[in-house]
Amino acid sequence: MKFASKSMTLPTGVTLPYVEQGDPHGVPVILLHGVTDSWRSFELVLPHLPPNLHTFALTQRGHGDADRPLTGYSFRDFAADVAAFLDTLQLDAAVLVGHSMGSGVVQRFALDYPERLLGVVLV
Repeated sequence: MKFASKSMTLPTGVTLPYVEQGDPHGVPVILLHGVTDSWRSFELVLPHLPPNLHTFALTQRGHGDADRPLTGYSFRDFAADVAAFLDTLQLDAAVLVGHSMGSGVVQRFALDYPERLLGVVLV
């Protein structure tokens, strides 16, 4: 399955690539990759996810084709990008799935934005 990557410039000042699939009215799910990877780490998983989910696989700052600012690489910065991504999509909350480094981002997001979580999956 081939995915069409989009990109979004966030209020945090970075432009991040992502792919989107599923029901626009479904439960939003954000997939966050590990260090040195990109949204492509979920490329083989995406076709197996239920179509009633509204799934986004996001490339985080400094990875893949995302912007590489000189600073801003703490878990707090990555979590702020996720919150800005949700804001830009006008989503109040989502299930966050983090793999490796992405798990640290999800945990920081849970501390900073608990009201914006529908669920957490740490891989």
